[in-house]
Amino acid sequence: MPNKREDHNNEMKENTPAEEMTRQSIRLARKKAQKEERKSERKPAGREEEKPLYNPFFNNRKRKFPIWQRLIALISLCTIALIGGAMFGYGVLGHGNPLDVFHWATWQHILDFLKVK
Repeated sequence: MPNKREDHNNEMKENTPAEEMTRQSIRLARKKAQKEERKSERKPAGREEEKPLYNPFFNNRKRKFPIWQRLIALISLCTIALIGGAMFGYGVLGHGNPLDVFHWATWQHILDFLKVK
């Protein structure tokens, strides 16, 4: 039984040209086998293709609401929330009349507090 050192020395030897040719022929045979395998995996042209997996980013359906309508709705809702929040803050938390939010004098008074002279 050969020891590990002898096995290592055998591995370190250079291959002869005949052995190299057999390795190349083995590689070529392997490549040919892989090509044949790929060809056999392909479906015939007459069969129906399977439906691709669901991907929400590439969905070709018509939207119920176009993007421009969504943007208008978003901007409108933000404006309503801003006005409603100002009325709630000034009327309920500030103990004032909520409709005073729409008077320019109220905003001028608030801006005077923010400006430092």
